[in-house]
Amino acid sequence: MEKFTQNKAIVQSKIGEEVVMLDMDSGFYFGLNSVASVIWGMLSIEIDFESLINQLMTQFDVERSLCEADTKELLDQLLEKNIIRRVP
Repeated sequence: MEKFTQNKAIVQSKIGEEVVMLDMDSGFYFGLNSVASVIWGMLSIEIDFESLINQLMTQFDVERSLCEADTKELLDQLLEKNIIRRVP
């Protein structure tokens, strides 16, 4: 099962409930809202998609299908920008 984790080379800072990140190699800046920041925190360890969704479902009152779709979209964006990595 595919797992994901943070790219440890990303510089990050928490501002209130949000997280801002900077990829020093590309100079790319990325900001996360409070929900995305929770997901970012869960990615501090290697975690598979199903476990990530299960944890989110315990924290937020949201339909599972919407949670899965929104989380997949966020992960795709973070992967594209090299903010997170797939773990083999």
